[in-house]
Amino acid sequence: MRSTRTTFAGRRSVLTALTAASLSLTLLVGCGSGSSDSGAARAPRGTDTGAASAASGASTAQSGSKVTCSQITIGEIQPLVDGTPQAPTITAEGQDGAGQQCVFRVSNPDEEDGRTVDILVESGSLATDGYAQELASATGPVMLTGIGDKGFRETGDDQVTALKGDTYCSVTLGSGDTIKGVGPIESAHGGTSDIGEANNAIVAAALGTLCNRIYGSGNTTPDLSGLS
Repeated sequence: MRSTRTTFAGRRSVLTALTAASLSLTLLVGCGSGSSDSGAARAPRGTDTGAASAASGASTAQSGSKVTCSQITIGEIQPLVDGTPQAPTITAEGQDGAGQQCVFRVSNPDEEDGRTVDILVESGSLATDGYAQELASATGPVMLTGIGDKGFRETGDDQVTALKGDTYCSVTLGSGDTIKGVGPIESAHGGTSDIGEANNAIVAAALGTLCNRIYGSGNTTPDLSGLS
């Protein structure tokens, strides 16, 4: 069944707005100085040049990216999901393509389309400002420990936003029942995404292990055994 959880695009909106503002300022400065450098007008999103390796379940790093999510493999997604993760779609994100978006689609013949694990990484001042603004606008933020330097989820939600240094990481789901064991809990709660705060905390900690892989520190072994 489909969940009504926060969409990935919604998580990305703050960073997109900050990037657009930064680019507008760059253009104004460039016009004022008489510069003809067309590079100043580059869009914040780049094209997808990441190549996924089906044999190894890993993706080739995006050329020019300062921070990447392409080191996350299919084998690292598999323990989290109810179904078979596919090779990710990798897209440059942020100002001048400094970050990445990695989208793992999860196939399951018993479920409709839309089941994904989406990872977004960004670095620099736009990333730290984006994290601060998302935290300030979050509904009932619940602070998380053990994921980067700091992280949070919203009350009633299990999706993760974290920061380590100036590296931003978020993990969001196209559908709540993408996570192994969550579907039956949603059914028991009337077919809604209200799975209870204890279960939300367990799923958030598991999703946070993906950010820790990007950060290169902290727990990287997800544990969903406590879901009930």
